[in-house]
Amino acid sequence: MKLNKGWYRAFGTPWDHPFYFLERADYMIDLHQDLLSILYYSYIKDDYSFAAEWLKNFREDNVSGLLANLYFMNPEEMKHEIGDRDISVLDMFRISTDLFKKFLPNEKVVFSIEGCDYIDGVKELEKMFQLGLRNILLVWNNPNRYGSGNRGDYGLTEEGKSFIRKAIELGISIDLSHMNKNTFYDTIELIKEEKALGRKVKVIASHSNCFSLCSHMRNLDDEQLKALRSVDGLLGLVSYSKFVSDSLENLKEDYLRHIEHAVSIMGIDRIGVSSDDMTFGTVMFGDEYGKMVFDYQSISNDLRELLLTKYSDEEVDKIMFKNVYERLFKEELI
Repeated sequence: MKLNKGWYRAFGTPWDHPFYFLERADYMIDLHQDLLSILYYSYIKDDYSFAAEWLKNFREDNVSGLLANLYFMNPEEMKHEIGDRDISVLDMFRISTDLFKKFLPNEKVVFSIEGCDYIDGVKELEKMFQLGLRNILLVWNNPNRYGSGNRGDYGLTEEGKSFIRKAIELGISIDLSHMNKNTFYDTIELIKEEKALGRKVKVIASHSNCFSLCSHMRNLDDEQLKALRSVDGLLGLVSYSKFVSDSLENLKEDYLRHIEHAVSIMGIDRIGVSSDDMTFGTVMFGDEYGKMVFDYQSISNDLRELLLTKYSDEEVDKIMFKNVYERLFKEELI
């Protein structure tokens, strides 16, 4: 990939970047951050000023691993962000992951697609896998050819079942966040079938909270948490205020309650953390989003301090990075 001039203005050559030779420490793994979208939008705008500042957050004393996501919304919403540009998932994924590797060559990462609407079947999924895709969210909020998000009411389609089976065969983790209940439970049943056949299935809900504490449609109720546990899935508790509480007064305490509730149902070994930080949307597109629980510049330290009020050092390490590392990252990095 040929880099445009904005990349060099912001970063210099790759070997000039301060992270280039830095060995990273396991400190926090963010289970959902739309960094691939940030990089792609920077590329098409030929303006890397926001990316240059944002990438400073990825360092050994803050976020040292992440699930880096490239999202796809419905056509109208995509047009708002990329204009009349044609959508090619392969090209967008290739460009954004190449940029990631140049900016953060030592970062521990799992590359993800959110909303598989524009992936043209299992053959293109195989090509995505060859390019490094390791996690999929079948749907965003809208319904698509594979299943439904929270704006639709049908479940997993036959094409969706074939798509997920192919992902499992390839070793791609199945991410249940954004699914409506019908698609969620259809996928749980398919995963159980695949497991019964002896297949290894990696299952997560990368950025969902507890519906019993905040009744946002994107959160999971207790029965869904139990279903996720039944397939040995991993839950990423997300620090985005809209999924935490209707009140902005005690967000950190409310976020901690989500973690405690999830631990009580799923166990300490199936819990991780995610940010889904939407700061870039305001800066790049002028959109308004809810408040984030943590400032991303110090999210790891602030989160650790909060968790230590309820959990031991060993338990905090599990929540912040060990559980995610063992389930998603270790196999990829060997």
